[in-house]
Amino acid sequence: MTALLSVNGLTKLYGSTRALDDLSLTVTSGAVFGLLGPNGSGKSTFIRLVLGFLRPDAGRIDFAEGERSVGYLPDRPAFPFGARLLEYLELMGKLAGLDRSRLRQRARQQLADVGLIHAADWRIGACSRGMLQRLALAAALIHNPVLVILDEPLNGLDPAGQHAMRAQIQRIHAAGHTLLISTHRLNDIAPLCTHLAILHRGRLVRSGAQAELLPMQERVSIRTQDMDTSLVSRLQGRFPAVDVSIAAIHLMGTACVHKNDVLRVLLDAGVDILSLDQARTTPEELYLEAIQAEAKKR
Repeated sequence: MTALLSVNGLTKLYGSTRALDDLSLTVTSGAVFGLLGPNGSGKSTFIRLVLGFLRPDAGRIDFAEGERSVGYLPDRPAFPFGARLLEYLELMGKLAGLDRSRLRQRARQQLADVGLIHAADWRIGACSRGMLQRLALAAALIHNPVLVILDEPLNGLDPAGQHAMRAQIQRIHAAGHTLLISTHRLNDIAPLCTHLAILHRGRLVRSGAQAELLPMQERVSIRTQDMDTSLVSRLQGRFPAVDVSIAAIHLMGTACVHKNDVLRVLLDAGVDILSLDQARTTPEELYLEAIQAEAKKR
């Protein structure tokens, strides 16, 4: 896949504060790129720099030749609440330089795509929070941009609204757009993303394909009656990859292949097994682990 957006050594200062610190990453064409990090990690500053709202103190932002067309859904969209939905999208299309002969048709198509064609003549002030978010999305797409930037697109939406927005994101990707989605809650977008970048205090913690960056790990927890120290030592010697204590055994990732053997040893020794929990580590847990590991370095 070709690079649509390349960022090299990007640094932005606010006084003595480094909002971004020597950031380098690549967004490939056709990706759904999740930009992750807690509040204050530099996500919004990065987006403003890419959009040209800010100038960097150091570093470069490069788009593929002829591919600088960007659509933007802000975290808190602002609207002229007295305007009608169709009128508003026509204005957005005009500002984006669309041919006047195509404005009405394009605006109506965008309203249909986001499920708002029935409300074309409504005043914007009469719309719900979810409808406003979809209207802002239609405005971001009115000029058919190559790259679509979504800043916290699920914020403030109820479960039904979140489901609808995820469906819209999938539709946009299927239509051939590249997406950059900023959020501090990985579980909101994890199923949608092909690639991820994790920021912490302006620095890049990890970046890459999601399957490689946040591999799902199996985990098994076995709770037992208190074991004698000789059995604990025997288990530790036979299964060095397994975490064994006097009343609990934890297996993570590849160590889970030893689950049946560990259980057999316990049963042969007459140990009462109080509980066995088996699950998979969630992307959110692995994301938080990466953030916490970076915080400990500072």
